[in-house]
Amino acid sequence: MAEISSTSPHIMQIVGYKNTGKSTLIAALTRSLTSAGRRVAVIKHDGHDHFEMDHEGTDSYSFAQAGADAVVVMSEKRTALIERQATSLENMINYLSTYDWILIEGYKQAPYPKLVTVREEKDLSLIKTLQDVVGIVSWLTHDKRGSLEKSGDLVWHSVHKTEEIARWLVSLER
Repeated sequence: MAEISSTSPHIMQIVGYKNTGKSTLIAALTRSLTSAGRRVAVIKHDGHDHFEMDHEGTDSYSFAQAGADAVVVMSEKRTALIERQATSLENMINYLSTYDWILIEGYKQAPYPKLVTVREEKDLSLIKTLQDVVGIVSWLTHDKRGSLEKSGDLVWHSVHKTEEIARWLVSLER
């Protein structure tokens, strides 16, 4: 089982099948962790490579359309970098190394600790295909999950108790 690093950044992947609440969970954990004074970075994997971060009508969009391989927009409180190149997960984690927590949505095969979101009993099959799973975030009621075969030391969390999950994450920092 993967261990949570005792030094920053602490990394946790949130993985699961489509529509199991991964993005909603990450948003809730981000709110809780930042409320607890932690700096949080989020990395989301887009398996279809169809996202657009910029839109027609903006200067940055016109720079990219003119052929710029990288466009940076900076203000007093924000920085946005858009590059036309792939970046490895490891390089992005290194880039974000000053944060307390990095929450990663997706990248199921990456070697970091994972929470698996489970909406239905059949979603549990995913756990058998993954390495480094430390816990399950479940939509299942306690009586339904109680009848399921649990694997080893996995911690079970209710998807409805995100504050508890965030407290659990903070407890892993030590």
